Amino acid sequence: MIRKSRSASTLLPAIVTGVAVCMGLGGLAGVGPLDLVETIWTGAWGGTDAAMNTLSKMTPLLLTGLSVALAYSAGLLNIGCEGQLTLGALVCATVARLAPPLPGFLLLPLALLSGALVGGVFAYPAVVLRQRRGVHEVITTLILNYIAIYACSYFVSGPLGDGTAMGRTPLIPEGARMAEIVRSGSLYLTAAPPAALLMCFAARFWLSRTVWGFEARASGSNPEAATNAGIAASKWQVGMFVVSGALAGLAGAMEVCAVHHRFYRSFSPGYGFDGLTAAFLANGAPGWLWLSTVFLASLRSADKWLQIGLNVSPNFILVVQAVLLFTVTCQGGIKSCLDRVVLRFRGRGGGTARAAESDRAGAGRS
Repeated sequence: MIRKSRSASTLLPAIVTGVAVCMGLGGLAGVGPLDLVETIWTGAWGGTDAAMNTLSKMTPLLLTGLSVALAYSAGLLNIGCEGQLTLGALVCATVARLAPPLPGFLLLPLALLSGALVGGVFAYPAVVLRQRRGVHEVITTLILNYIAIYACSYFVSGPLGDGTAMGRTPLIPEGARMAEIVRSGSLYLTAAPPAALLMCFAARFWLSRTVWGFEARASGSNPEAATNAGIAASKWQVGMFVVSGALAGLAGAMEVCAVHHRFYRSFSPGYGFDGLTAAFLANGAPGWLWLSTVFLASLRSADKWLQIGLNVSPNFILVVQAVLLFTVTCQGGIKSCLDRVVLRFRGRGGGTARAAESDRAGAGRS
């Protein structure tokens, strides 16, 4: 409880500072704070269609955020979620289309698992290079992002495409599509968002309540001490990073099976990088990812409303995300600055009170 309260006391000032900066930037653009909040709320939750659109955007954010959080708990930083998601989506769409005729209860898991598998395999070289050659995983995963994105663009424009100039694969079979649970007009929801949310809570339970979770966290916080205690820190880091990549690949596969039913060029609007923001806004805690993803999905859903209602570029949402990520990254420095300001203010108040007290005492003696 002490650790959690300290974490919250450090994170909250950073988020408040980031929100204040964003409101100031909106003011420079001629937008009042209340108008900005109202427009974002209307675009994200102002009706059934808006709410369903926001909830559908939560699935990739939850899974990529969980991907980053699990790797971070093992002392690693997975910046390659975007490439892993894209590759997982393409492989899922291809496997679902080329697999032999199977019933839906077999074809759907096969398609989803294929996307997760390729995401994990694609993450493996980065952690191996980190352990054997000392190459930082941030560099290798960034490079692998471009390899995956451009390779998928080539394949979807050529051998795996539908033969048109649209740069897309054919539609996947009905058996590989996730069933609708709610529909409103042309919009619908599947079991993907609640499934992703359950994975986050399961990961939190595993990390905090099991021996294996303790070993994984120990391997990330102090690998040398964990090794001396008999924990296979190196293997845990490899395993957690591969699972991280698998979750990002699963995010792309779920987008194919639940939303788009095909893969196309420019498949992801940046969900992999948004997952990084979601994980850091939650301080790497899987159990709080739902809150950060609700916030980011709301911003994503409201970007066009900013242009329609306030004549503000939709790219303002990207600025908001960048500012929040920056302030959360600097949360320790922000907390220290605020503490110094509070101490200085208290010191001045205490000095004034002491001076008044001494004046009264002097007057009494005279």
